Amino acid sequence: MKRLLIACFLCISMASFAQSGLAGIWEGTITYGGIESQTGYKFELFLELEGKYIKGRSYIYIRPDSIIHQDLSGRMYEDRSIYLKEVNVDYSDPESFDSRDEVPEDLFVRKYQFIYNRSIWDSSIEGYWQEMIPTPFDYRRDRGRIKLKKKSSKA
Repeated sequence: MKRLLIACFLCISMASFAQSGLAGIWEGTITYGGIESQTGYKFELFLELEGKYIKGRSYIYIRPDSIIHQDLSGRMYEDRSIYLKEVNVDYSDPESFDSRDEVPEDLFVRKYQFIYNRSIWDSSIEGYWQEMIPTPFDYRRDRGRIKLKKKSSKA
């Protein structure tokens, strides 16, 4: 019985450590043009946790005067996989990012799937993003990769 209680305590404390380690500022790159592409932009992610749910804000730096701001929400699962979806998008200069002006701006919704790799020295988040549009098999639908390192624990 004692061993069972100790095992339960360790599982609960490890899960809470994983979640508290996730909150904060993450910095890295976001690629576009397919999951094999190496072309990308600077990407910052600010995450806050509310239980197993995550909310955050991301910044894609296209140019110093052109930044895409995105509010995100989602959740983290027991296997440290993370699902996030854009809930609000603010394009400071939409013409500089995408020339597909025939598609309304509110249809550029991205979904993100990550794995949180926690470490004492160098935690990271890696995964994929995909653009969600009404025609999912359209050749113009973009996707890419994201690789982030922990910058700060303060969000």
